[in-house]
Amino acid sequence: MIMHKQWWWLWLCCPENFLKCKRDANFDKCLVDAVNHAIQLLKSGNKEFGIPPLEPLSVKKLVIDAGNAPINLRQTLKNVKVHDMISTSKIQRYRTDLDKHLIICDSKTDRIEMIGDYEMSGRILLLPITGHGNSNITLVNTKIEHRLIGEPFEKDGVKYMRLKEYRVNMEPKRVYLQFENLFNDKTLSEGMNRFLNENWETVFTELKVGYSKSFGLVFKELSNKIFEKVPFDHIFLS
Repeated sequence: MIMHKQWWWLWLCCPENFLKCKRDANFDKCLVDAVNHAIQLLKSGNKEFGIPPLEPLSVKKLVIDAGNAPINLRQTLKNVKVHDMISTSKIQRYRTDLDKHLIICDSKTDRIEMIGDYEMSGRILLLPITGHGNSNITLVNTKIEHRLIGEPFEKDGVKYMRLKEYRVNMEPKRVYLQFENLFNDKTLSEGMNRFLNENWETVFTELKVGYSKSFGLVFKELSNKIFEKVPFDHIFLS
């Protein structure tokens, strides 16, 4: 639900009015300024690189599994619209090791609102839970670490880089959960939603690995749209 000024890669489209960074002692700091500037310019997407509109970001499907007590749950979100993630984000720090094709980014996002259809079944704190319908999952004041692990490849004798992994770790200060039509009963649904929000920290702690993996896959796919088209030395100026 990935997935910014956590979207560090957006600056790579490099229109002429975008800031560019040289690989020197100031590189990591330069990236912070460049990406924070570029993100706002790319909210509407970029057709040349196949980047869709990012505000809101459309995600076809997110699958979140938690298989250990106290939560055993499978949650599938479909046709998700992710709101506010771009406009309320700010990159705070980069740590890069381009010799190892490693990029780490820390960001803070004021609000991430995921609205879409859900299907859910399992148990939460020994309570059975099942349902399908509309959902709203909102994360507030979220710190996110993005760890991008790349590998080099050559095309026509030119070096490129693609991402093998995009790891995400999300640490929100508050999560709000709303699932309509739980148990196919309005009264039971209201009661369970109240319970979920009163125990949001326990619930999200168990689910966040699933959310992080799902968004990591989304971000990896979007990032590689750039990496696989732009030579390494054009992205990271020597």
